[in-house]
Amino acid sequence: MLDEMTDLLAKREIFWELQNVAKKNPKILSPSAFFHWLSTNYIIAMTIGARRFVDQSRDSHSLWRMLFEILEHPGAISRRSHTSFYRNTPPGFGNASFSNVAGTKGQCLSQQRVGSDLRAIENVSLHIRRFVNKRVAHLTAQGQLRRAPNFNELDTALDTIDRILCEYNLLLSAQGMSSAKATRQYDWTEVLTTPWIEKTTNGDV
Repeated sequence: MLDEMTDLLAKREIFWELQNVAKKNPKILSPSAFFHWLSTNYIIAMTIGARRFVDQSRDSHSLWRMLFEILEHPGAISRRSHTSFYRNTPPGFGNASFSNVAGTKGQCLSQQRVGSDLRAIENVSLHIRRFVNKRVAHLTAQGQLRRAPNFNELDTALDTIDRILCEYNLLLSAQGMSSAKATRQYDWTEVLTTPWIEKTTNGDV
């Protein structure tokens, strides 16, 4: 799931950087067909990607499914199992890590905390799931979807899922990261500085 989140966050970064390019050079927006096509495909790809994390199907490997199964098995995430990853660290480091992330001095991650995280990803993804189900994966009657999610809602959903995913990744594997977002090792905008269609002197392609 981390790799998929990293990919989604990389796509989002490119999309918003491209919006800034367009704002600085509005003449590229006319004709608008290319940017309309790009935005439509971005919305479809990102909403489907976000929905996968909250898929409730029994055979799915989703964040929602993982949290639900943890909720069904009280004590599945324990201080003891977490601190076992820190054998080669200074004394107390593993205990401090568990207490900081779990928000408790108890021996297990509380059911209240798991339930709260489950509700959090459900709430932020509600409109996205409905949009995918009624407009992307299927086409239902207009009245069944009052409004589509906006870009802010999509970004909020991704940020919330990313945060919770990283917290449980830390609890279950001791791999500490605040976000799955990766630092890009190249300048993707270089492709925009080269003409995509070369023209001959007579104007033909």
